[in-house]
Amino acid sequence: MFISFSTYSAIPVPNFVWNEENLRFHICFLPAVGLVEGALLCLWKLLCGYLGAGSVFFAAGAAILPFLVTGGIHMDGFCDTVDALSSNQDRAAMLTILKDPHAGAFAVIFAGIYMLAVFGLYTEITEMRGIFLMAAGFVLSRSVTAISIVTLRKARSNGLLVATTKDARQKAVAISMSILTALCAAAMVWIDPMPGLLCLICVAVAFFRYRAFVYHKLNGVTGDTTGFWIQICELLIMICIFTGGFLPYVK
Repeated sequence: MFISFSTYSAIPVPNFVWNEENLRFHICFLPAVGLVEGALLCLWKLLCGYLGAGSVFFAAGAAILPFLVTGGIHMDGFCDTVDALSSNQDRAAMLTILKDPHAGAFAVIFAGIYMLAVFGLYTEITEMRGIFLMAAGFVLSRSVTAISIVTLRKARSNGLLVATTKDARQKAVAISMSILTALCAAAMVWIDPMPGLLCLICVAVAFFRYRAFVYHKLNGVTGDTTGFWIQICELLIMICIFTGGFLPYVK
């Protein structure tokens, strides 16, 4: 758990040696980072309600919160992936761009667009059940990501993603994360049926689209494309929560 938090979050934790024994199941705790994000989002919403703060103030804090928890590791992957895809070069060149620590123009542009979209959506998600859905979405995005990490082909034979997964018990991780995904799905439908169901449909479609996309463009996934997927998945969940509220259903 501590290795997972030290890799995928900015939360201070004790250090452990990256050996085969400690890395076997660390990916199973990736959704725990999302659980922390979700809990903090709910607390932020309650605090804003207690203070009588408006939707703009809440939205600003809610948009910033995930980056405070993760340290921006997933947004870094999003930016690198956008830069690589926007280059319109061959696979080898795109993989080189993914390794480049510098941010290009497209990364800055799309990061700004992403943040504006998140901020705008949070100003509209005002009901507590929408916040609960988003909190569950943070866990769902990471449980699906954990499945992708151990089941999808890797684009490189080295790198952080390979280093952290080569000793993982892939079958055990895939099964446990599939169970957690199913539990998250059930919870989201229970919290708010139509938006929750819409979230699940969109995430499922987007996941298979993501798989086909990275296989075609990069011949597999990397750590950067994994971060890209988490960011896109969470944005889709927010859009579904917002648009799903307009769909009629019997409460």
